[in-house]
Amino acid sequence: MAAKITQDLCEIAGAVMGDGNLWTDGSRYRIEMTGDSSNDKDYFLYLRRKMHHLFDKEPYPIRVRHFNGHNWITLRLQSESAFNNLTELGIPHGSGKARKIMIPKTIMEKGWKYSKWTVRGLWDTDGTVFFSKKTYSTRSYPTLELTTMSEKLAMQLEELLNSKGFRAHTRGDATTKNGYRVAIYGKPMLIKWMNEIGFSNKKHLAKFKAYKRLYIN
Repeated sequence: MAAKITQDLCEIAGAVMGDGNLWTDGSRYRIEMTGDSSNDKDYFLYLRRKMHHLFDKEPYPIRVRHFNGHNWITLRLQSESAFNNLTELGIPHGSGKARKIMIPKTIMEKGWKYSKWTVRGLWDTDGTVFFSKKTYSTRSYPTLELTTMSEKLAMQLEELLNSKGFRAHTRGDATTKNGYRVAIYGKPMLIKWMNEIGFSNKKHLAKFKAYKRLYIN
């Protein structure tokens, strides 16, 4: 039986599409996410609570691993039903996932009220917000940007966001290691984003709060 589409499920789906993977060997089923230990711990604790509530099973405690000179954190949920919920939703598993992902049709059909939560989950994991000078004297020009190896996802996001008035632009291609970049520029767009989509990841929220203190009355 397919999972009921909720805003929580849509957000988790977006986060897994961004920084996660679905794995099974036929007898074990796992949802796993990897992030930066310095910037993503609070966000992973948030996801851990949300997964526990959504799938009625507690994920393992968040682990810190040292790899290639960097500390990473891992969030893992061992659950066949949770795995099935996400794969039946339309999230691919196994090799090649990065180039195949896109927001599932079942979420898109529910409308913006639900799909925007998947967009939030994607931006909280694979997206960023940064500020540059452009023609200003300070770094006060905001950019919201998401990087993906999936051309289908990049085009889908551009179309979806533009349909909601966000003026999104896509550049790049799958032949480069950076893949595709979907970007939204400018102060009005950042304010619109925070009013309509927002972030759950504190590292993004902290940047916006600092910017708001200086440049938004």
